[in-house]
Amino acid sequence: MRCKICNRETHTGAIPVCSKCAKKEVSLEYVESLHAGVEKIEKEAEIKCDLCSNKCGLEEGDVGLCGLRSVKNGKMFSLTSSEKAILHAYEDPLPTNCCNAWFCRASELRGTNLAVFFYGCNFDCLFCQNWQHKNVGLGKAVTLDEMIAKAMVERVKCICHFGGSPEPQLPFAIKFSKEVLKRREVMICWEWNGAGKRLALKAAEISHKSKGTVKFDLKAWNDNLHRILTGRSNKQTLRNFEMIWERYPDVVSATTLLVPYYVDEKEIEGIATFLSSLDDSIPYSLLVFHPDYRLADMPITPREQVLKCYNVAKRHLKRVNIGNLHLLGGDSTFFRKRRS
Repeated sequence: MRCKICNRETHTGAIPVCSKCAKKEVSLEYVESLHAGVEKIEKEAEIKCDLCSNKCGLEEGDVGLCGLRSVKNGKMFSLTSSEKAILHAYEDPLPTNCCNAWFCRASELRGTNLAVFFYGCNFDCLFCQNWQHKNVGLGKAVTLDEMIAKAMVERVKCICHFGGSPEPQLPFAIKFSKEVLKRREVMICWEWNGAGKRLALKAAEISHKSKGTVKFDLKAWNDNLHRILTGRSNKQTLRNFEMIWERYPDVVSATTLLVPYYVDEKEIEGIATFLSSLDDSIPYSLLVFHPDYRLADMPITPREQVLKCYNVAKRHLKRVNIGNLHLLGGDSTFFRKRRS
């Protein structure tokens, strides 16, 4: 495979540009071919959705990028609302494999985490580790009362909203969380891409009040690379991170998946510098990549890349973790001795 811009060798057949050219503005001409439907983003239309940064403009018969909203007979039709959702919910014993388990106080508790996996997503990540969410038809339609009943079990100590990403179903997730907190104490956490709009701060407030966490998945620092990998800009995500940190600094944390060769130490330097400019004690976890979805032809993150990214992050931040260490096999002992 050769880069369409510079003709250098690339590392996957899914991305037509190399890791260097993916950071250049000229690479943006390939975004539309990589990510279906991007022309709907902020499109001028009579009907627009305002739940996330996509602000999809929809014409008759169109379906929003999350797959949950469409236009029929000139009106917006949604598969979900504040009273109903499409998701898969299950209990995980604590401590669980949550990305924040290495510092979250819930890992010291005995009981379960109610994992709420939302179908639909506002991003289109080529490396998605939970790509099943894209098939909305596989999700189960549930009511608010059904989910409240699941959360009333005494052994449930925390609720994690993830997916996909919960942004397209925040009206339901927020109402569900508030109703549960009226009845009992439980930690409410979010794992998201962070590109929500009007409801992002309300979700963070719930985590603050319940002593939960808000984990941002910061995909890349360079916006051109971010668009190549996800089909979306990272600007709203970064704005939301800073906004939530300013109001509720106790809840925020971040992760970055180390996509081989593309999300390198320069990307981590940018993200770590941003985080440390707010607070150098913000928890940051670097996740080892495993081949999946459209990047199934790529290798696990090379050991050298993991080490370079870790060392760069540690120069700026006090609390840095490496996740998915098991993927490195015998090499993982080396990193366990160095992570904080």
